[in-house]
Amino acid sequence: MEIPLTQSWLPESEEGFQPGNASIAWNDGILTVSLDFTDDEIMTTASSHQQKLWEHGDVAEVFVQKVGESAYDEYQVSPNGFTLALHYPDISGVASVRSGKRQLDEFFSKPSFKAGSVKTHSGWRADFAIPFPCSQGDGFRISCCRYDAGIGRSPVISSTSPHPVRDFHRPHEWLEMIL
Repeated sequence: MEIPLTQSWLPESEEGFQPGNASIAWNDGILTVSLDFTDDEIMTTASSHQQKLWEHGDVAEVFVQKVGESAYDEYQVSPNGFTLALHYPDISGVASVRSGKRQLDEFFSKPSFKAGSVKTHSGWRADFAIPFPCSQGDGFRISCCRYDAGIGRSPVISSTSPHPVRDFHRPHEWLEMIL
């Protein structure tokens, strides 16, 4: 299944928006996600794993949550292959980080996933292999997102989810799929 990344919270895409598509599949307990981005200015200053990659430039993000659960996971990879894995017990975790009551590193999770990135003729691609034990018929929510950085401008962000506001941490708006 291929899904485009959009800026659904805007009436039309902002200046500098470049397209991207997500491909999602599940097989034998592994959720595989490929994000293919058009990008004429690939950039990152990421230098290690478990950094706030969105503060370092371009980044691909995948959010997943099993239907019926409040916990969710966030996985990121930068164009130079550095990763970040986070686990939130519920949406209040993000709110507590944003308010300064908790630190992001309290939500670091052991990176059990595999991710990589490659440059393509039109930009770059991020590939994720995420252990996701489920059974046929189980439901899950997923959102694939992007920070597209550029010199001298704020990042242009986009998502596969139909968010009415500029915020990726809204699981009730993520795409719901059934295995």
